[in-house]
Amino acid sequence: MASKSLATLAKKMRGLDLCMMTTVTSYGHLASRPMSNNGEVEYDGTSYFFTWADSRTAKDIEKNKHVQLNFRAEKGFLFVAVQGEATLKDDKGAMAEHWHRELEQWFKEGLDTPGLTMIEVKAKRVNWWGEDDGEIEL
Repeated sequence: MASKSLATLAKKMRGLDLCMMTTVTSYGHLASRPMSNNGEVEYDGTSYFFTWADSRTAKDIEKNKHVQLNFRAEKGFLFVAVQGEATLKDDKGAMAEHWHRELEQWFKEGLDTPGLTMIEVKAKRVNWWGEDDGEIEL
């Protein structure tokens, strides 16, 4: 698998929205769930997601920051696996930079929704498979 650039990966990921986020539970098991990444974002190695502070996802991240994000293109052949470290952010200023109105279907009061938290995932390694394969260590 050849090493590629982050710019190459960003072009391939443009438009990818939904992914499966995998966390490590307090029992050491793996737990996955679908998350929306807002596919209109230019990927720079960091992904942002919103969830409830008391969710299983947030509780897993509090105990173990290691996560994996798995993306798949709806059209064509592209799979992306992002291994990274997640942190929880509750700063409204930081959250506002990544907020989109579509999120209000889950978080009715927008950024003022009680219990809202943002997950920031900083990639450490990214692999992809498709027309060409690639790997990036960050």
